[in-house]
Amino acid sequence: MSSFNLTRRSFVVGAALSLALAGCGLKPSLAPGGAAQSLFGRLRAREPKTRTDYLFVRRFEERIGLTTTGDLELDYTLDIERKAMGITSDQTTSRYMLAGKATYSVRRTGSDGALAHGTVTAFTGYSATGSTVATQAAQTDAMERLMTQLADLTVARLTAEATRLK
Repeated sequence: MSSFNLTRRSFVVGAALSLALAGCGLKPSLAPGGAAQSLFGRLRAREPKTRTDYLFVRRFEERIGLTTTGDLELDYTLDIERKAMGITSDQTTSRYMLAGKATYSVRRTGSDGALAHGTVTAFTGYSATGSTVATQAAQTDAMERLMTQLADLTVARLTAEATRLK
């Protein structure tokens, strides 16, 4: 009987909170007409110079849209560090961690002043216990995952700041 009251009480509290939030005026930023819509078709990333840059820009463009004529430019710097994490008793590394940092700034095309800037960080790992080919494949996959995380975090931050970029 007491678990029924707890479940019923949780439901009532959850329903009350849902109603309160529904009436607060919050609007999803990615919804049609939301704040992030102002970035679509306007924001373009600088040309990638390396494979890592390419992976970052590819994911960024998947999320924010591909444009070549936008009035806003994203400049970014990627820093990646590889650390040995798992070391066996015979001093062989069995696991690595890739830690990444993306420092970004958004400015109007032809302008030097940044409208928004920031830094995001992420990490991922991969195993080095298989063959050399398997380890290289795992490292490549981990790098792609890391760039996806960094691009997604960058888009999330820019989405939060979208009203300042109008």
